[in-house]
Amino acid sequence: MSVAFNRIPGTLRVPLFYAEVNSGLSYYSGNSKLLLVGQKLSGGTAVADTPVQCVDPVGQFGAGSMLAEMVRIARLNAPFADLWALPLADPSGVAQIKSITVAGSVTPGTLTFYVNGKKHQIAVLATDTVTTIAAGIAASINAGYVGTDGFGQKHVCSATSAAGVVTVTAAHIGALGAQIAIDKDLVGDEGPLAALLTIASGTAGTGVPSLSNGLANCGATEFDFIAMPYADTTSLDTMKGFLSDVGGRWDPSYQMYGHALAVSFGNLSAQTTLGAGRNDQHMTIMGVADSPDPSWRWAAALGGQVVLHKNLGADLTQAGEISRPMQTLVLQGIRGPKLKANQWAPVDRQTLYFSGIAGYAVANDGTVTIDRLVTTYRTNAGGQNDTTWLDIETLCQTVYTVRFLRLQITQKHPRDALIPDNPNNLQGFTTPGELKADVIHAYSLLCRAGIAKNLQLFADSVIVEQAADPNRVNAFIPLDVANQLRVFAANVTTSLNRATV
Repeated sequence: MSVAFNRIPGTLRVPLFYAEVNSGLSYYSGNSKLLLVGQKLSGGTAVADTPVQCVDPVGQFGAGSMLAEMVRIARLNAPFADLWALPLADPSGVAQIKSITVAGSVTPGTLTFYVNGKKHQIAVLATDTVTTIAAGIAASINAGYVGTDGFGQKHVCSATSAAGVVTVTAAHIGALGAQIAIDKDLVGDEGPLAALLTIASGTAGTGVPSLSNGLANCGATEFDFIAMPYADTTSLDTMKGFLSDVGGRWDPSYQMYGHALAVSFGNLSAQTTLGAGRNDQHMTIMGVADSPDPSWRWAAALGGQVVLHKNLGADLTQAGEISRPMQTLVLQGIRGPKLKANQWAPVDRQTLYFSGIAGYAVANDGTVTIDRLVTTYRTNAGGQNDTTWLDIETLCQTVYTVRFLRLQITQKHPRDALIPDNPNNLQGFTTPGELKADVIHAYSLLCRAGIAKNLQLFADSVIVEQAADPNRVNAFIPLDVANQLRVFAANVTTSLNRATV
């Protein structure tokens, strides 16, 4: 057996010692990136349609911007995640306007109201007029709120007042401004002064920013997860093309992969209609009936939890988390629908999951947890029902396997010669049989890590063979992924006295 060198020639006669340093085998390790897609304000320094790492969200995207809030919520759910943002400029259209009218008999006390679920309280004196109270409400809104992370935040809206009427204007142009929720009775103990307030929607926000230029500018940067608040047909279709198996990031020519997470607000009928029109395994849409928290907060929280628990760069000692289901994980910083009737009941969630829409659950204390993250994929190319890509865990396990195998092959055989057999164990040479053994060994490691299962069946089924092109090896990799415990069904039969039956 001879030793192969990359730089030291075999004809070297000059003494004495020479050593070339090459990289050897390393363990699989990396870090998934989460890309947050949302709108920035003109005062933010980030360039629109250009992906940027999140280091100063207020400075980059503007205080009181959608993206600044998204970064805050994502960090709350995944403090150490590698966060990136795709800042979008506001589209053509108008900003949402809502009004708060103050009217009635003024008595001293504390007036409580909420903007996007954040509590505001102002002191009301017996000498105050409705105009004074309206001015106090506007000032409180403009002052912002203290986030759950302990830092002051600006609302994604601003307020003005005149003659007892507060005008609340969304910070961004766009249809999502309708989700700026103003409540006076969110928890039920706000007190009698809440009766002074009448809340109404004025001008409806219109317009949705285009994703096309921004996604095109992502280049070769891998984003394993992309979270966005847009669930309109144009945005979903644009993202579908970006992640497509043909010409997109899942195309074998690119191998960048990625999974998108969107949030849709609407009742059960609207959600099932949306799901019926989609069939994309690379998209998960969380259906929300309503919430004090807007869709951009939901998307950021969901993206944070997914990147935390589905880190596709995790080493083998941590990879098992990828296979575990997301159920019961808390969406930090998120409130569910105010009305119990708008919280998805089990029968509602059953309907959602067969429609390709993901769902959540709300505990008695209001905690919002992920229930099941299905994709919009329901039928195969032949139009037949197909559950292969029902859950995001399967896609994550598949991507992890592909990347792990790619590392094993490329680092062990970076520039090998291909021969039928290698009885002398020549360095820098390999055979189809050796490659097959490497694939089986890699699969065994994935089984130990909890990504895959049924090693012997895999070893009996895998195919690695030299192609008609003598410089090419073709492989069939029958991946059998680990499953998730989602349903435990028990038949409990009660008897008064079985011994006498």
